[in-house]
Amino acid sequence: MGKMELSDAVKIDFALLFASVVLVILGILTIFSATSGTSDARGLERQHIKQIYWSLFGVAVFVGVLFVNYHKMGEHVLVIYGACILLLLLTLAIGKRVHGAKSWLTLAGGIGFQPSEFVKIGVVITLAKFLDTIGEEIKKLKYVIVALLIAIFPMGLILLQPDFGTAFVYIPVALIMLYFAGIRYIHLASVVIIFGIAVVVPLVTTFGKLTHAASLSFLGIMDDTNVILIIAMVFGILSLVTFIVHRVTKKEIIRKATTVFFIFFAGLLLATMLGHFMKPYQKERLVMFLRPTVDPFGAGYNIIQSKIAIGAGGVFGKGLMGGTQSQLGFLPERSTDFVFSIFAEAWGFMGSFFLLALYGLYLFRGIMVIFTTREFFGHLIATGIVGMILFHVIVNIGMTIGVMPITGIPLPFMSYGGSFLITCLAATSLLVNIEMRRFVH
Repeated sequence: MGKMELSDAVKIDFALLFASVVLVILGILTIFSATSGTSDARGLERQHIKQIYWSLFGVAVFVGVLFVNYHKMGEHVLVIYGACILLLLLTLAIGKRVHGAKSWLTLAGGIGFQPSEFVKIGVVITLAKFLDTIGEEIKKLKYVIVALLIAIFPMGLILLQPDFGTAFVYIPVALIMLYFAGIRYIHLASVVIIFGIAVVVPLVTTFGKLTHAASLSFLGIMDDTNVILIIAMVFGILSLVTFIVHRVTKKEIIRKATTVFFIFFAGLLLATMLGHFMKPYQKERLVMFLRPTVDPFGAGYNIIQSKIAIGAGGVFGKGLMGGTQSQLGFLPERSTDFVFSIFAEAWGFMGSFFLLALYGLYLFRGIMVIFTTREFFGHLIATGIVGMILFHVIVNIGMTIGVMPITGIPLPFMSYGGSFLITCLAATSLLVNIEMRRFVH
């Protein structure tokens, strides 16, 4: 019996490894295709070489994480979370500004990295440990608030950079982990509505201005964040008054009214903060996917060119380095945000189907880790990692085909960039780590 348990304990998920390795290789080939033969190739020609180096370093990180029992990480969760916050504070203080965001730290020798990418894993581990510790207490609202603050605090620091794409990843990851932790549905729905209001209000007003839509003209007044703040304060006062009345009358209808007023208060307050920090061009990029033809040579240009690249691939594609959108440089950010567009142009529908199948295999094996893990801490870590990868895949591919806003969220294992690639490999190592030790604890 002992031998059987030992062999099960060190079992490696080769399907998960296979999907990860092939995705990394395809990413390097696509980056090579995207940056070779273009008009600006001189500045981009070494990207695939750098991606190879980062891949090798990522493999070393993968092996290192694999040999650290993830339960030990849980024992030092305060150090991990504190280090994450310190890195984000250092980034705001001395970070390097790239593409308008102060999100890079530079080490000796000029090597730069994005702390916000690594912080994703730190937050997942911290939140998983907290939820594991409180157990069934997550059904109480005060613990839901604490759990959300664990994710919102680093998210707020990333918004100050400002890096909205990376910051928004923390919301769905936290919500997925809360769902699997057993949060009450009414609390989960309330949080989703609050974040929904916060995101939708500033974007709807921007869309109305861009399209001059008569049906949205009444929202023009809400383009002023001061107006949104005043409305939020009104709902805040109403929630306070109804709360006091409920304490006296004990009527259920008053309690429900208090909840509704507070949801609108919190949502509009967050909308005010987002509207204040987001610049007009950033809002335009987020809503332009709804109607890119409104500004075809400005905010809508990337989406239009991305659709052209994907459509040009046809069934079997134009082959490596055969796409016009990549080789002639029509599509900006082609090795990062729009790497899927370049891949689809090169390998067509069949290649895209194969790529999605690889992601499907990765996510399926990740889900199997979630449901076969026998202890709650590992279960929650796996949930956070799978949720993070799934969100990146859906949003990135969605924005390249015009059904999601352009947020700058990269495609896992494929997009150019060392910080995110290493984060993905470290996250994969955690999944394998949990799978290896699922019978030990």
